[in-house]
Order: sequence, then structure tokens, then C-alpha cells
Amino acid sequence: MKSTDLTPPRASALSRRRLLQTSVAAGATALTLRFPAAHASAATTLRIGWVAATSGPGALFGEAVGFVRAQLEHLFGGGLTIGDTTYSVEILLRDSGSGVNAAAQVTAELMTRDRVDLIVTTEALAAVTGGQLAVINRTPIVSTLLPSDALIGLRGGPQAYSNNGQPWTFHFLFDTADIGAAYLGLWAPVRDRLNDTVGTFYVDQPAAQGFAHPQYGLPPILQGAGYTLADAGMFNVEADDFSNQVATFRAADAQILSGFMFANHFASFWRSAAQGGYRPEVATIAGAFLFPGGMDALGDRGAGLSTEIWWSPKLPYASSLTGQTAGELAAEWEADRGSQWTPVLGYTHAAWEAAVAALKASGDPKDREAVRAALAALTLDTVVGPIDFAGSPVPGIAKTPLVAGQWRRASEGPYNYDLVVTWAGEDSAFVVEEEFKLLSEL
Repeated sequence: MKSTDLTPPRASALSRRRLLQTSVAAGATALTLRFPAAHASAATTLRIGWVAATSGPGALFGEAVGFVRAQLEHLFGGGLTIGDTTYSVEILLRDSGSGVNAAAQVTAELMTRDRVDLIVTTEALAAVTGGQLAVINRTPIVSTLLPSDALIGLRGGPQAYSNNGQPWTFHFLFDTADIGAAYLGLWAPVRDRLNDTVGTFYVDQPAAQGFAHPQYGLPPILQGAGYTLADAGMFNVEADDFSNQVATFRAADAQILSGFMFANHFASFWRSAAQGGYRPEVATIAGAFLFPGGMDALGDRGAGLSTEIWWSPKLPYASSLTGQTAGELAAEWEADRGSQWTPVLGYTHAAWEAAVAALKASGDPKDREAVRAALAALTLDTVVGPIDFAGSPVPGIAKTPLVAGQWRRASEGPYNYDLVVTWAGEDSAFVVEEEFKLLSEL
């Protein structure tokens, strides 16, 4: 077998477009990918579980799965050479359905029935529900796409999460405090023209529960900055009637709107707000506004909506796997998908950067303790920026950069909206592109 070619992928035997067209349907099943296709011995076959949300309300967080699958086919097509051994690679892709119970089930099955050597999860519910099981089964997990403090809290605090300094889960992302700082920075230029009342509401789901936490989430950050909250609480993930929330915010004259939800929830709310005469001047929502697809669903009413920005093709970073810059990765996505780049593309790709780097650094990727130790010592430059587990104050957590911005109507090109950076903080690799504006100004 050939060693892995780590040059930027441009073509493969199987059409990436065909992979993308089938990715959601395939991801919803127990799909196993083998590279090369022929079986090797168990001793020289790496089995890697991949848990992603390819269906359910959070499916936009899994929309890069098909694209990255095709990249992995190219990268692992001849196996993965580590030391003097070339390993075959099996990827066992499982869909969480965006739900806690399904994530728990597929993660447990990967560890106990399939006996995988490593789990990569771009659906962090697997890291929430499978964290203790990972310790028991000594199965390392590489995780992303959930604020890191939310994961720590849901796992019982830093000591429990890190297994007393010997973590088996390795998670990279920013935290809720970073999001709060981004929101405060985003709103600062227009604050003197507003009444400091913020309407908040959240989908009843683990990521949002951490975001809404009265001690550690967004509420104390906003209140500490002098904002008054009109809190409409949590709503069920299946909800599509938001008339009560609209009435609450209208009665409070909440000129700023915030919270955490999926794109379909906000689309329903925004229609109800228009019908009910509620027109905030600022709408900054976590989750819902990350994705071009979610904005396109709003038609002409998406201009000026604001969000934290996880990743952008304008960042000066490159992949340790393919050598592609952030811009090249996004351009390849747009050429293959025929749709606008998405922030989860960078993180879905980077999860595999961390996984492969740790497998190679372990010396023996079939030794789970060696892989765990390699992850604990990992410092890696990726397409989302530096991932540093070695220097983290919380073992098993690495923080990545975050900024914020607004969706603006595109002045040219094939897409309806552009996501522009309007706040970047200090020492950021992002560049501020536009001034933040009120919704009534756009």
C-alpha cells in the first residue's frame, strides 16, 4: 500500500459531488468507509468513529460532512503511514440526529461494540454523553462545535471533564465568555442609541442550556455590562409557534434580541415578529445566523442580522493535512457544492487535522493511551488557527479565536448575503471590514 499523499486534493476516483449529494442520506445510517477498500489485518487497521449531525434541527452543523468525507477518501486512499507501518483506515460514520439520546447510543456502540481506536465528533453531544464512557473504555475523543465551557459544565466541571488531569476527551472551540465579549463589542458602537433592554430566548438543548446558564452563561455577562433582560426562557426543539415570545419582547420594548437556537426556529419567530409588529434594532443570535442557508431562508429579511463568526475564508491559516489556505478550502467547497462557504467547514476539517496529527505523533495508533498522550501534548497550526492542548489551563480543552459581524446584502457575486466582520477585538487574525449598523439603517 502507498503512503498517504498530503497534497491538496483536487480530484478523486469517486466524484465528490456525488458524495455530497448522498451525504445526508448515507450519514443517517451506520456507514463504514474503508481506505483502501480491501480489508487488512486487525493489527494494521485503524478504526475511527465519526459522530455528526447529518439530520434533525442541527443538520446545518453537519453540512460539511460530505465534503470532508471526500477529502479523507483522497488522503487515506492508500492508507496512513505511521513510523514503519502503513495502516488501513476504517471510518465508521454515525448520525446523531441532532439529539442527545441518539448521540449517546451511537457513541456507546462505537466504543463497546465496534471497538474503535478513536472517535472524532463534529456533533459535540457525543462528547457530552460519551465522556465518562470514554474514560471507562479508554477511548480518546476529538471534539468540536460546542462552546467549551458548556461541555465542561455538562460533564460536571473541570475535574470531572479532565478525569483529574488525564482527559480522554479533547475539545477545541471558544467559550461562552468569548461569545459574550463579542456581542458586547459588536453592540458598543450603537449602544448610546438604544434602551439597553435585551430580549433573550433559547432552544431547550444542551448547547443552549450552557449558553443560558444564569451563573456562567450569557445572562450574567449582559447584566454585568448594564443590560436589562426580557427573558422568554427556553422553548422545545420542536416548537414553531413563537407568538408568546414576540408578545414578551414587544411589551418590554426589547430593542436588542439575542439567544441560541437553530435556523428553522428563528425563521418561524421572525415571521411571527413581523406579523406581531415587533421590530428590534439589533438581532444577534447564536447558532441560527452562522449558516448562509439559514439566511437565504429569510429572503429579504436577513440583512443586518448579526452573529459570532467562528471561521472565515479570509483568515491567514492553512490546513496541516492538505496545505490549503482557509480561502482555498472555502473556494473548493463553493466550486464543488455550488453554494456559499459555511463556518462549520473549517472546524469539521480541523477536527480531522487534530486526529491525524495525534495518530501520527503517538508512534503506535493502536495504543489508545499513546494516542491520548499525543493529544494531551498536541500543539498544531490548523485551518481554524492554533490548537493547543499542551498549554491549556484545563486539560483537554483548547480555545480558538472568535469575532462577530453582520450579514449584508451582497453587492456582487452569486450569493444573496456576505458575512462581514464588524468586531474583532485585540490581536485578532480577523480584519474588521464594516461598521456595525442598526437593522433600521439597512
